[in-house]
Amino acid sequence: MKRKDLQNIESLLMLSTLDECQSKRKAAETLGASVDTLNKYINNLEAELGLKLVISSEQGCRLTSKGIKILNHISPLKDILMNVYNESERYTQHPTVQIGMDAASSPDFMLYGIDSFFNKHPDIRISTTIFPDQLQILYNGLDIGISCFPPQEKETIILATKKLICKPFASRLYLEQHGYPKSFDDLIQNHRIVCKTDQTYYDTKCRHILQDCSNICYISNSNVAIINAVRHNAGICMMPVCCAEDGLICLTDFEWNSNLTVYLFSHKQVKDLPCVRTVIDYFKERFNQL
Repeated sequence: MKRKDLQNIESLLMLSTLDECQSKRKAAETLGASVDTLNKYINNLEAELGLKLVISSEQGCRLTSKGIKILNHISPLKDILMNVYNESERYTQHPTVQIGMDAASSPDFMLYGIDSFFNKHPDIRISTTIFPDQLQILYNGLDIGISCFPPQEKETIILATKKLICKPFASRLYLEQHGYPKSFDDLIQNHRIVCKTDQTYYDTKCRHILQDCSNICYISNSNVAIINAVRHNAGICMMPVCCAEDGLICLTDFEWNSNLTVYLFSHKQVKDLPCVRTVIDYFKERFNQL
């Protein structure tokens, strides 16, 4: 094998990353390289093959039809690399599984029973990162994603979904100070409301109700911050029943129910790594228990 062949293999892997990210800036960040370096490798590959592989625009970049055909030949190479990584993992003393959650997915209710997991698997580490925006596991170098939005990246597989029932909650002290809502109209017009910054997290019915609320006093993109605000008497909030802490009162007198779907997903090339599969199985069990 010549040095040129090695450079072309590296260029093909960069082309694959570019296709996954649909952005030269994001692809360069993922690869830990500069955009200029990425351009150099892609340009050299195009010159070597005599083909136009990438089309760039203000909206990002995409592969040409010839680029897509070339990309199909890269999959076996990536599978070989993944098999090598799988083999090397057997000799890793403390593999770390990288998990990403969006801000609306509460890490609290996902970690019930984690002590039993670590007792059974003392050699596995779990690293969790909370992201304020829609989660991209490949772009952020993660093994597993837990999000209120379905994954959009290519070759990402949804492993489990759970529809969580949501109801309005308030603290006991808030209700003592402001009174229990006399009616549904009283609730949305005369009581302080706590809700997510991005209302796309709510279903259509709940979004319409929130649009009519005249007294939204506190918003946050964090599920934990929302729960804490309600716990400290900020107001009334719609939240998953499984998230509600002891001491919060569920307002069951009103037909204001909502649903929140949570997704568990991983990239197809890492989901069957032994340590990743072990953690996935743990979270799938948690989904079933919610």
